[in-house]
Amino acid sequence: MNTKLLLLIIGTLLIVTACGTSSDQNESTNEQASTTQVAVESVEEPLHIYTTVFALQDFIEKIGGPHVQVTNMIPVGVDAHTYEPTIREMIEVAESDAFVYSGSGMEGFVDSLKNSLRDEEIFMIEASQGVAFIEGDDDHALEHSHSHSHEEEHSHTHGDQDPHVWIDPIRSIQLAENIKNGLTELYPEEQEFFQNNFEQLQADLETLDAEFTEATSDTKRNQILVAHAGYTYWAERYDLKQVSITGFTPTNEPSQKQIQELMTFTKAHDIQHILFERNYSIQTAEMFKEEIGAEALYLYNLENLRDEEIAAGEDYFSLMRKNIETLKTVLN
Repeated sequence: MNTKLLLLIIGTLLIVTACGTSSDQNESTNEQASTTQVAVESVEEPLHIYTTVFALQDFIEKIGGPHVQVTNMIPVGVDAHTYEPTIREMIEVAESDAFVYSGSGMEGFVDSLKNSLRDEEIFMIEASQGVAFIEGDDDHALEHSHSHSHEEEHSHTHGDQDPHVWIDPIRSIQLAENIKNGLTELYPEEQEFFQNNFEQLQADLETLDAEFTEATSDTKRNQILVAHAGYTYWAERYDLKQVSITGFTPTNEPSQKQIQELMTFTKAHDIQHILFERNYSIQTAEMFKEEIGAEALYLYNLENLRDEEIAAGEDYFSLMRKNIETLKTVLN
């Protein structure tokens, strides 16, 4: 038999056989195909979110779970106060689902970013909205003990505000709630999921606050000498006296007169430790440490993480508990 003819016959038989299959089989196949299509359509892309502070990133991830993919746009070792995003980064923010920032002047670039993206439909969450800030001069040292009135804390209209609110576990509850509300607006189908995760985060923050209270009670001293004034909220909540070498921003360095006042204070109170931050160095504080012969200890300010901390799987709570252990050493 001719080879071409044989192939033609085989092909015809295959077509006939295929056409002869039962209608039930066709329906089953169609049903399976339909189910597969539905399954593909039900896979949701996570919300792509940009933020500026590690603490906020961690809260977003804890509340959003698999429904969020978060990028911290501030590089390690860079101060958020003075950071300026590149054009590429601004484009990436514009193409994201949301931009979450702290506010109250923490990120100096936010106003210009908002202006640049005013024609874009970018969802923005100011995490510190409604938070009771501590007012004060972005100054140094001996003025940084807790002496602010209730009315001053709640004012948003005058003076400089300490933007480092996330180091206070109780104020962080408001940050987390604002994030939860924003995620719910973006993804209302997961409202219950976000709410449950927020409530767990709130409980964890309240537990952390209790641990701070216990660690800072009945100590030998209440002064902490810090490289920069990023711990005013600890001073207020846990009755500590923050003595700082630089102001709210590390670039705000002390005058020679202020350095002399610091030296007098540290000697009078037998200050033996200076608390630095691991993610950046402050040269003035390093020089002051050498001058007074103090030991350097380190705090985690939760602004951003180093590569080794990321690799170790550190989160807000693990680093804050390391801060508690450091405070125990300094205060006792």
